[in-house]
Amino acid sequence: MSDALRELFDVIEDRKERMPEDSYTASLLDHDEKGENAALEKLGEEATEFLLAAKDGDTDELAHEGADIVYHMLVVLAQHDMDVEDLLDELEARR
Repeated sequence: MSDALRELFDVIEDRKERMPEDSYTASLLDHDEKGENAALEKLGEEATEFLLAAKDGDTDELAHEGADIVYHMLVVLAQHDMDVEDLLDELEARR
């Protein structure tokens, strides 16, 4: 699992560095375009959708929205100049 998180985070970091115009990730990280809260708002939106899928017992949607939460959470970590390893270290410490 951590390999998939690291690979996804590497893509996010690449978008942060290059800021391609056609990148959704870059648009979330672009403070000038959508404001500083774009990634945070999306994370909150996805969390709500995840909760609703759980309430409805829709396991396919739950997996989909869970993946959206993880992606947007990693974008927020990158936005704050953190690394996915910070998250993985915290999870390991709690094990």
